[in-house]
Amino acid sequence: MKGFEKLFVDLAVDYCVNNVPVLLDVAVEVNRSMACTQKSAMEYLRNARKKLVTNMKNLPLIIQNLYQKNVFNYYEVNALKAVRKKIDKARWILDWVINKGEIASEELLQILDVTKKRTLDPGLHYWISCFSFRGEDTEASYSFGTKPCQIYQTRLKVTAKSILKNQRKCFCKYLDNKVQGNLSFIPLVLKTDSVMKTQCKIKLKTKKSKKLRLKKLRAYFPNEGHTLSPESLLKCRDKNILIIGKPGVGKTTVVQEMLRLWAEKDDREIDYMFYFDESVLAHNSVASLKSLLFDVYSKPMKKDRKEVFQDIEENSDNVVIVFDGVMDLEENSILWKIMNHDLLPDAKIVITCRSEVEDDPLFSDWPTRTVYVQGFSEESIKTYYQSMLGHDPVHLEVILKNQELFSLSHVPLYAFMIVNMIKFKNGTVYSHPHTVTEMYIQIFRLAAKKHGNKQNKHVDKYLKEKKDQIHPLMKNAFNATMKKYLNLPDFSSDETDICHAFLKMITTTPTSATTYCAFLHNTMQEFFSALWLLGHPDKIVKVLQLCQTEEHKHMRHVLPFLCGLLSEHNIRLLKCLFPVDQIKKTSDWLIEKFLDTFLQPQSESEEFDLLYVCQCLYELQSPKACLMFLEKMDHRLEPEVDLDPHQCCALSYVISQSRDKEVYVNLEDCNVTDVGMDMMLSCSPNIRLKTCKDPLKQITFFVEFFHKSFQCDCKLFEVRERNNSEKIINDLLDLCSHVKNYETQTGRSFLPALQSVFQSPVVWIIDLSQRKSSVLLEVLKLQTQKKPVDLRGCSEEESEVKSFLQCLPYISQLRFFYLSDSDLSKFLLQLFIKAAEIETQTGEQMLKLLSSVWTSSSDYRWTDIFYESDFLLDLYSHVKNYETQTGRSFLPALQSVFQSPDVWIIDLTQRKSSVLLEVLKLQTQKKPVELSGCSEEESEVKSFLQCLPYISQLRFEDISNEARVSAVRFLLNLCVAAVETDKYAGARFITHLSSVCSYKTFPFDKDRQDQSDFLLDLYSHVKNYETQTGRSFLPALQSVFQSPDVWIIDLTQRKSSVLLEVLKLQTQKKSVDLRGCSEKESEVKSFLQCLPYISQLRFGDIGVKRWRSMRMYGSTYNEETRMSAVRFLLNLCVAAVEMDRDAGTRFSTLLSSVCSYKTFPFDYYGHGQSDFLLDLCSHVKNYETQTGRSFLPALQSVFQSPDVWIIDLTQRKSSVLLEVLKLQTQKKPVDLRGCSESEVKSFLQCLPYISQLR
Repeated sequence: MKGFEKLFVDLAVDYCVNNVPVLLDVAVEVNRSMACTQKSAMEYLRNARKKLVTNMKNLPLIIQNLYQKNVFNYYEVNALKAVRKKIDKARWILDWVINKGEIASEELLQILDVTKKRTLDPGLHYWISCFSFRGEDTEASYSFGTKPCQIYQTRLKVTAKSILKNQRKCFCKYLDNKVQGNLSFIPLVLKTDSVMKTQCKIKLKTKKSKKLRLKKLRAYFPNEGHTLSPESLLKCRDKNILIIGKPGVGKTTVVQEMLRLWAEKDDREIDYMFYFDESVLAHNSVASLKSLLFDVYSKPMKKDRKEVFQDIEENSDNVVIVFDGVMDLEENSILWKIMNHDLLPDAKIVITCRSEVEDDPLFSDWPTRTVYVQGFSEESIKTYYQSMLGHDPVHLEVILKNQELFSLSHVPLYAFMIVNMIKFKNGTVYSHPHTVTEMYIQIFRLAAKKHGNKQNKHVDKYLKEKKDQIHPLMKNAFNATMKKYLNLPDFSSDETDICHAFLKMITTTPTSATTYCAFLHNTMQEFFSALWLLGHPDKIVKVLQLCQTEEHKHMRHVLPFLCGLLSEHNIRLLKCLFPVDQIKKTSDWLIEKFLDTFLQPQSESEEFDLLYVCQCLYELQSPKACLMFLEKMDHRLEPEVDLDPHQCCALSYVISQSRDKEVYVNLEDCNVTDVGMDMMLSCSPNIRLKTCKDPLKQITFFVEFFHKSFQCDCKLFEVRERNNSEKIINDLLDLCSHVKNYETQTGRSFLPALQSVFQSPVVWIIDLSQRKSSVLLEVLKLQTQKKPVDLRGCSEEESEVKSFLQCLPYISQLRFFYLSDSDLSKFLLQLFIKAAEIETQTGEQMLKLLSSVWTSSSDYRWTDIFYESDFLLDLYSHVKNYETQTGRSFLPALQSVFQSPDVWIIDLTQRKSSVLLEVLKLQTQKKPVELSGCSEEESEVKSFLQCLPYISQLRFEDISNEARVSAVRFLLNLCVAAVETDKYAGARFITHLSSVCSYKTFPFDKDRQDQSDFLLDLYSHVKNYETQTGRSFLPALQSVFQSPDVWIIDLTQRKSSVLLEVLKLQTQKKSVDLRGCSEKESEVKSFLQCLPYISQLRFGDIGVKRWRSMRMYGSTYNEETRMSAVRFLLNLCVAAVEMDRDAGTRFSTLLSSVCSYKTFPFDYYGHGQSDFLLDLCSHVKNYETQTGRSFLPALQSVFQSPDVWIIDLTQRKSSVLLEVLKLQTQKKPVDLRGCSESEVKSFLQCLPYISQLR
């Protein structure tokens, strides 16, 4: 048993993971063999008796099966029927069966197992599956419904067949006898939203247009392997199925095929299927579910009603209800309750509706499996016509080779009508395109012809005679369409009336005395509505306006017919019903009114449908109207929806009317069939196409399409993407290869049509290790101007190098990505060698051309390895070595290449400066050199000294403290070497060194705070070296120390004595910015000695400068740092006063001078200035109080600095403000940033010294 247990567990896990139903059956069988092997059927029933009494259901079915198996006799069955309480009846059944013995008990268990869905609560399904039956499966011999239920189920199938027969009869009256036997189901394309996920909203990016209405159409002529079938929908477990499609696309055909399959096959999963079409839905007002099913649809025998209805309610999972053509359901109606499973909670509900109804609130919250009916596939179209016209090869050929007719045929209703139209027209092929309206007119005339039994030539006369009967039908059709009615009650049942040629007769119930008429299809009702509008042109404007409203948007389906009726080609067919002048006058004014209504923006939320407008224009067949529409759209059309063939037909017709201007059509977000694309491409040479976003998909499609296309007159949009991705470029190179191959195979030319596509990349990218350069050469030849080329990989094959050189005349700039310097240098060396050989052999200036592709632009220097100094220095070394080996000269040709860098960067710890010297000699002007690493080897220092005459500025790359020390030592060594060389060789290297270091930002390429640190370190090192050697070097570097405009120093990290020395070297006073202050008395006194050499004293760390605008951001500062600066300034003031008193100096005056500028203590305006000076005043006053001495007079000029005093009285006493205001030589404005009631009186004392209070 342990082996069985393991097997069962494994199977159960596999079932849960993979959901393989067959494994469940195997698992149950294993479980049966595990359980109850020793238990008898009687014992098994006794043990479960308590649960069975309460959880058995459908007891009449159990009793009927026990009677059929001779377990119960006639008298026992009658006795059980007399038992009223269900629980008592269940007890009797169980007790009688157990008492009859083992065979009867096993028979009951067999019945419960076979019919468990109908007879057992789901909680007992596992229990019954555990019993091991001895006999074979005898499922076929059991009844799955009581006799009354079986009788009703048979009646339902008869009703279903009758519905299908009547539908067939309606259609067959228009067909020849030869084809009436061929009306079998042709597969339709059905897609679910789980297969195709697109929102398909159409946007028109023009100020003159509005957004288009939401549509949910899918790709046409798809892979049949992905489609559904009516049988799969019937068998699936989904309880709600919403079938959506446009008129005539086959929604009714799908659900009626489901009905046929159920009616003709013995499906034990479905007992009951009810079909309610739109005529019943429109007029049904029943008050109960029973009345709907039994009175409206099909009646059971009177004595069986209760039992049948109980079975339907209790076993609703075996019920399917179809609502075909739902437009609206009243809330809480019987139909609404069925749809929402308030009634028959487990029934399968199938609803069909038009595409535009899908977004109705009725369905928005209805959990459903949505199925989109897309009509016939290409294969189904051929099958349909072969079935209908196989006996007539001439007409079959006419349809299959006519683009317009074939595009219409994906809609089954139109395919049906085409068969009739072709027969009616006797095979005549017109010069103008076939329109939907023309087909309906021909069907209209055909029905009249058959009804009156007339010849073709007499149809017009007959229609004229019956005008009085036809016009009321038009009016009724229009009124019913306006109200969304499908049944027309105001017609007699006299079938001699010509109206009955277009109508079918229906009743709402089998016994109803009321008879209604309805059109064969709702599109025919819309056609007749358009006929009525044609006779009442004064009503057209109102209908146009109503189409824009939510309530009457369904009237939009009438307008394409109206446009078609106004077409010049159809006037001759309608003149028997309407005056020709009236039709022409209506056509003249309708065009502009129609376009203004559908294109003029009304509101931001309003939407309009580009394809709908094109469909109307196609029906109208008016070049003037098409040109007017294109003008309003600026000749730019951008549908973002999958196009069916007929939409392509309409769109291509509109585009084809533009004779002089190009029409831009963006199909990025569209799926288009071969038939549709062929029409689009062949409609006009003035169409300019942009295809899908995915370049590879675009390439594959167009290459395959052009190969089999008869014609290609269009131009294509450029494929531009901001990132100029490598994938797009690879796709284009693939495209070129494929097209060239196709051109070779077919002898036809395709590249001219694609030339604009190949203009797309701004830069061409290629990996020569993966792709031949000959392909690149082909696409470069197609360019209208030279383009940069990025190499992502190189080839060492001589043939590839030579082939790549042929591309150079078409390249503006050559760049290299993701390649090692060594690999790249090898490839370039090969290029130059091969270029030199070609130049020697042909005289072509290939070296000059090769050089020019690197020097033509520096726009992309940030990504171009070619402009890096390391690469060029490596290249120089390789070329120099090759020149030595071959005795030939290449460097002169490369001279312009080595001019490329604006700055030469070198790490002297990794590379010899002798190479740098050689490339610097090739420059036509001096260039900056930036050292990223410094060497302390004496030979390298002396070698680098030779570079100085060719250098404009000597810089050091961003350096840390450690690197800074290394740079300082290198500069010192350089200075020493320069002085010594000048002394012994009579050179002027020290002058060169001073020159390359004498610029404002030395030693960096921009202002840096650590400039001062570098120069102070340099001074210290030079001073120490002078002390050690007794020689003088500082005079030689004096100009270097002039560089900073501001000296920055942190007195907590560095002695002010060093600052004093460098300040003495300045030719003029400079500002000093203290970033840290020391409170040591010696440092204060030492700094005092610097004052004669300082123009302004600043404290940069107190405030943080604004980023954009002080008014916007203000200034923030560190409280502790500010107080440190205040104390330092006080100490400086005290030291200056004492020094002046004891030594007779004038340090107080000097201190006052360096602090007396408008923005003190900052180099910008900020409200932190007032805080600093108020703190300074407070400290000075406190110090005066403590010492009894006076210091404020010495600082009086300092306190004059602010133009405006700023104070927050919630944070600071106004008495301090009063003191500083008394020191002012004139009144100043005061800006209050915070107020305090306790400070009011004190602040009043300040008023005499204030000019403005803000």
